[in-house]
Amino acid sequence: MKQENSRMEKIFQNLGDFKLPQPGEVVECTIILKEPGFFMVSIKNAFVGIIAGKELNDGFGTVKKLKVGDVVSAFVLDDENEDGIMILSLRKANQMKNWDYFEQCMHDGTAIEIVAKTANKGGLICDANGIHAFLPVSQLAPKNYPRVDGANSKAIIEKLEEFIGKKFTVGVITFLRNEKIIVSEKEALSKIREKEVKELKIGDVVEGEINGVVKFGIFIIFGNLEGLIHSSEISWKILKNHYEFFKIGDKVKAQIIGIDNGKISLSIKRLQKDPWEQLLKKYPPGKITEGEVNKITNFGIFVTLDGNLNGLVHSSEFKNPEMRSNEIAKVGDKIKVRILEANEEDHNLKLSMKLSDSNEKKEEKKSEKENEEK
Repeated sequence: MKQENSRMEKIFQNLGDFKLPQPGEVVECTIILKEPGFFMVSIKNAFVGIIAGKELNDGFGTVKKLKVGDVVSAFVLDDENEDGIMILSLRKANQMKNWDYFEQCMHDGTAIEIVAKTANKGGLICDANGIHAFLPVSQLAPKNYPRVDGANSKAIIEKLEEFIGKKFTVGVITFLRNEKIIVSEKEALSKIREKEVKELKIGDVVEGEINGVVKFGIFIIFGNLEGLIHSSEISWKILKNHYEFFKIGDKVKAQIIGIDNGKISLSIKRLQKDPWEQLLKKYPPGKITEGEVNKITNFGIFVTLDGNLNGLVHSSEFKNPEMRSNEIAKVGDKIKVRILEANEEDHNLKLSMKLSDSNEKKEEKKSEKENEEK
């Protein structure tokens, strides 16, 4: 009996301040038996635990690399089962370590790597070391942002589904332990982007790849940056549909015309010669010419001359001002107009369908009268 008590005293002396692990704690343990579907482990040579089934799977295949004698961290699920054996989890222990790691990454600004698993209209649900992380659409880098007209949710999801299985380097922007992690690809690139933006200046010419063609313009990627070429800055010519001329993946050159809080405005047309001056010589005030109706509005008719010049015939300049625009012409019609004046700032012409002004009419009548007297 004395011998037995002496042995127990030695065990407790070796344990020191060690206390019985409680559910929710993470403990270090040594593998003493490895069998298909479960491990038996020893904790401080005083307690026996089991890690079995799904609790062996930490998402990284760690279980395949482990052998008898290896020391691992395990999460205590239950202090003991009916056989007095502690129930442990390798999966939960690694998840807890990962939560600690991700929290530290958010504070330090350290980037992490994730893999996209599923998509919805809001973004991508990703795997981050066995933990779900959400990458919102708005936090995708410019090159991956789904540029679609009208925020079409079906088109957005189709675009996002192309990323399933893809790895992303992201920064952690929202962290709620054991609940959710929200990540940002833009955040991971922010310092690089800031540096690249600082190196830009108005007038620089950049070459990039089109990654979005929408109603109001074209988005292009150059380096880690994205710029917008507004529809008004695409061409000096009047393009009825720029979708016909530009496709995603096309290479284009453009000039930087604006930088505002990281937003970059670009222009293709400013790299081309402005035809305005030559056209003004061709269409001086008073000239009568033919143009094509390109738009009908309540206040007038827009007309294109030479495919390059746009002009407005205000309703007050109709031959019969009481008539409505749609009663006078329709889109595609050819009509005769007289140049009134040029608006150099907007590169637009003021036009009239009154082909003769009052002075010209007087001159015409005077000429007719002189001819009659002769």
